Amino acid sequence: MFEEVYVKRKPPANLRIDDEKLFLGAYEVNFKTYPILRLDNIALLQDTVFSPSHMRFYSSHTHIHPLGILPLGKRVVHCALKKWKKIPHGIWIKDEWSANYFHWITDCLPRLWVGLDTGISDRVILHESYRHLPYVTQSLEILNINPIYYRSNENLWVENLVLTPRTATYPNFNKELAQNTRNKLRLTPSVEPFRMVYISRKFAPRRKTHNEVDVELLMTYYRFEVIYAENLSLQEQISLMSETKIFVSLHGAALTNMIFLPNGSKVVELRNQGDSITQCYFNLANALDLAYYYTLNQGDTKDSIISDFTVDIEALKQVLDLLCD
Repeated sequence: MFEEVYVKRKPPANLRIDDEKLFLGAYEVNFKTYPILRLDNIALLQDTVFSPSHMRFYSSHTHIHPLGILPLGKRVVHCALKKWKKIPHGIWIKDEWSANYFHWITDCLPRLWVGLDTGISDRVILHESYRHLPYVTQSLEILNINPIYYRSNENLWVENLVLTPRTATYPNFNKELAQNTRNKLRLTPSVEPFRMVYISRKFAPRRKTHNEVDVELLMTYYRFEVIYAENLSLQEQISLMSETKIFVSLHGAALTNMIFLPNGSKVVELRNQGDSITQCYFNLANALDLAYYYTLNQGDTKDSIISDFTVDIEALKQVLDLLCD
């Protein structure tokens, strides 16, 4: 049985009338989520969950789109000769997007809260590769969650499995669970938030700014700190955000860090001009009750996920004048 969720969002704080068409589709949204499942004696075949007693796969909970008969059959054949490892209980919280920082923080951790609430298990089941993702291991350490890792050459037999669904369809969020992530991970600042932070993508592998030098010079002029998130641990990023009152970044995973901001802080997203589809950070700011600001910038392509950008310096200056007055 599906749960239907209705979301209503506030417009950007600096919305221009000519830009409203970019946000209209995100103001009111309905989406459905799958139920949480509590399953006994389950086989985990790498990235899929199979119940021998029900002769059923649950790919709706383990993949973005449910798998068909042929892909599932290939998984069975591929896993047939692997060794088995038996565990008493665990929580499944991942899909094929979960190794991404944004999806780990905003998709997987909300699923973890749902799983923990069942009281069946306090351990999350992850592939061995997740051990090498610092934000995964560091966030679980902060939360005192002890993961169970499995290798590519083994299947798992789980006596009691908590199979969590995605708590919202992309690019939406379950507001209560998003705020729960914030409350569990962020720090309470010892002083009134005072920092103004620009996180640069200068060293990111893609989605960069062609005129990054000009952007950094402008941010420095307005007394922003220019930060490269690659140089910081998760704990250091959380600490930085706990003292930040204005946070600016290009569309990209760094904006996920708004989840660690104090109440009342402001977020500025440097967006792709004409993109009315990629609303994840506008939606996240709304879920966290943060004031959201934006500028529109020329992307090399319409696809904001892969595009490099030329930042509109004058538009950014106008927003900074508004916020730093």
